[in-house]
Amino acid sequence: MHLEILLQEQLISRRRLAAFAPGKIIPLTSQITHCVEVRVNGQLLALGELVQLEDRLGVELHEVYQAWLPGGGG
Repeated sequence: MHLEILLQEQLISRRRLAAFAPGKIIPLTSQITHCVEVRVNGQLLALGELVQLEDRLGVELHEVYQAWLPGGGG
């Protein structure tokens, strides 16, 4: 199964897209750490927030949609 951790989706103009280059910084919203989506094969499985785990980042799950879990009916 394909697991994705989605921080943010946004629409951008072709002009902004054309300006992408190495070293370019893409600004994200300030609430990004609290609105993380966890997806399996493109379908929403859970919502959570970014947390610091020693020297790495992790996602603390706040809502998990049971239909996607083994034995959860889906």
